[in-house]
Amino acid sequence: MQSYEPPKIIDTRPFRLLDLPKGPLTRILLGFDFFELALANRKTRRVLKTLDLEIDGFVIHHLEGRHGFNLSFGGGRNSVSWYFLDVPEAKDPKDFKTCFSVAGVDFPTKIRTQPDANGLCNGFENVSLYNSSKLKSGYRPFRETFNVADITKRSKGQQYYNVRYTPISMSGGPLPKCWTPNVTTDYQTSLDCFVKFVQEVFKCGITGYHMDIRSVPNFGKFFTKNVIRTPCKTFELSGVRPQTDSPLTMEAYDIDWLLTNTPLNTKLTINCERIAGIFKLEVPLAQKAITFNCVMKWFTYENLIESKCNQLEIETGCLLEANDYREFIEHWLKGANKEFRYLDIRIGIRHTENMKKVLFGAFKVEECDKRRRTEDYEYTPLHLMPDWHDQTAFVNSRDLRRSDGTMSSIVVHGECLIFVVWQKKTVNKKG
Repeated sequence: MQSYEPPKIIDTRPFRLLDLPKGPLTRILLGFDFFELALANRKTRRVLKTLDLEIDGFVIHHLEGRHGFNLSFGGGRNSVSWYFLDVPEAKDPKDFKTCFSVAGVDFPTKIRTQPDANGLCNGFENVSLYNSSKLKSGYRPFRETFNVADITKRSKGQQYYNVRYTPISMSGGPLPKCWTPNVTTDYQTSLDCFVKFVQEVFKCGITGYHMDIRSVPNFGKFFTKNVIRTPCKTFELSGVRPQTDSPLTMEAYDIDWLLTNTPLNTKLTINCERIAGIFKLEVPLAQKAITFNCVMKWFTYENLIESKCNQLEIETGCLLEANDYREFIEHWLKGANKEFRYLDIRIGIRHTENMKKVLFGAFKVEECDKRRRTEDYEYTPLHLMPDWHDQTAFVNSRDLRRSDGTMSSIVVHGECLIFVVWQKKTVNKKG
């Protein structure tokens, strides 16, 4: 006779995730849309406040007519993008099925994931509605539909008709079912609500801006107020398209104005595919960190040598030769620019062999230190290079030591020339 085993009882009680200790909870939440968790209710906001999540950047976007922000965290591995769209411009407002409340204002929202190169989710892009129609004359928030009651089925005392109210936009299109009249009338008010929310919950203010000149009413006034007079870590300016199929274009005057007026400690990025007019750099680059994502035929050897930039990235179109870079490195070896961090330039694959021959043969170089841990040093482009972490790029790299003991690396790999000075991270001691 077989012995009887009572059935196992499964504990179906809810798991109190938010009651976990700070360390495990932080690691778990990084796999979720923690920003949506913050918007859920007071308890989740209170818990997230105590975690002191490290935010990489909170960047405001005014780009190609779109207005919003990007909040990145986890070393850039995850991000949340949020944009604001006027109701008359929404192709199908019915797709906005979720409603969030921020600073006492409602935001009907459409949510979609941002896939990475492998198709996995590495962030979220949300689009919320505002309604500028509320400011226009003749605005009617609802459409009235009168339905006559069936006389044969009407109860005594019941009205002969009933009225149904359907939310509508100025164009007459239907609004989402989650729609409420408690929405903002413009993108700037929407941004202000979320800026205040991020400051309160994540203790992070605006770190930078990414924009083009046309997306704000008065670019000079905006730049003066938000970049010159207010601390700003990053500023990225993109060109505009004169027509839909035109390349991103930036006026030569605008580049000169930007290089002249951007504060020295603001990391500057310039994006364009075409420069309208003739641009010539008359004074040395003064900003500490600059990225040029544009054709750089105007960039000369003198511009490179005289530059006071500590972090310089040039994506394409530079006409400098191998001997120009050799003299730049010699200039550094003699003690110039003690705070220099890195130079990252796309030179093209057809130039790499000659570049390695010239640079590796000109100096007393050493094999790359395979035991060096990039996480112990200040950020360089090598931190994001997969071939550096699996040591594939080491065969195309050499270490170089300055007389004061400072170590650097010359990397000529793929289409890139990267010259890096290794600077140890500073440790902030809490007393």
